[in-house]
Amino acid sequence: MDISKKLRIKALQDRLDEHFEHEVLNILSGQAMFEEFSSQQLMGESDYIPFNEAMCVHETTRSIFSDEFNKVRSKGHQVSLSEYASITLAPLENLFSKKYPCIVLWFGEDMFCQMNLITVLAYLEQVAFEGTVYYHAVREQTYDVKETEIILGNYQDIYEAVLCQHRLPDVETIPVMYQGITMYLEWLQKDNDITRYIRDHQNQPEHELIQSLLHLFPHYGLGDTQYIELIKASKNQKK
Repeated sequence: MDISKKLRIKALQDRLDEHFEHEVLNILSGQAMFEEFSSQQLMGESDYIPFNEAMCVHETTRSIFSDEFNKVRSKGHQVSLSEYASITLAPLENLFSKKYPCIVLWFGEDMFCQMNLITVLAYLEQVAFEGTVYYHAVREQTYDVKETEIILGNYQDIYEAVLCQHRLPDVETIPVMYQGITMYLEWLQKDNDITRYIRDHQNQPEHELIQSLLHLFPHYGLGDTQYIELIKASKNQKK
C-alpha cells in the first residue's frame, strides 16, 4: 500500500476514533481487505471485522441473518450451515452483539461490493441502528478512499427491490450504488457481457480465461469462484 494512501486512511480513522472515543465498528469488504488493514495496523483502537459474503450471487430472503436467510445463503454457496456460520456469521459477532455510536463501511465501488453494501445498510435499518454511518468507498487497486455519510431510511426497500425482487428500486440512491444496481440487474440476465465473452472464448484454458475475465470486467468485482461457476454453467449449457 502506498504510504500516502496509508496515511489518508489512518487520518480518516483517527478523526472518527477521536470523535466517537474509539467506539467505532469498521466493516471491511471481505477477508482480503481485513487482512491487509490488519497487517498495516490501519484501524487504530477501534473494532474491525470482515463481511465475508457475495450477495450478488444466489437467492436471499427479506429478513437478513435470520435462520431462513442463513439456510438459503449456505445452500446457495453449497456449504453447510456450520461452515456458513464459521465463515460469514462468526466474524460479524461484534455487529450482532455490541452497540456502537458509529459504523464505518469500507466497500469498493464495483457491483459485487455494492450489493454487499446494500445488504449491510438494510440490516442496520432492520435492527433499528440509531448511530452514525459512513461509507468509505475504497478503490482496492490503489486504496484511494472517498467518505460519504449515509442517512438510513430507504435501504430495506432498496434491498428487497434489488436483491429479492430483482428490479430497480422506487427510491433514489447514491450514484455509485445506482450504477452497481444496474450492473447487477444486467448480470442476472443469462445473456450478458460476461456470459457472451465466456461463450466466445470457451476453447481458452480455464485459468487463462479467468485471468482475462478479471482483467476485462473489474467493475463487476467478481472473483475466480464466481467465474469458475459461470464457465462450468456455460460448458453444461453447450452440452
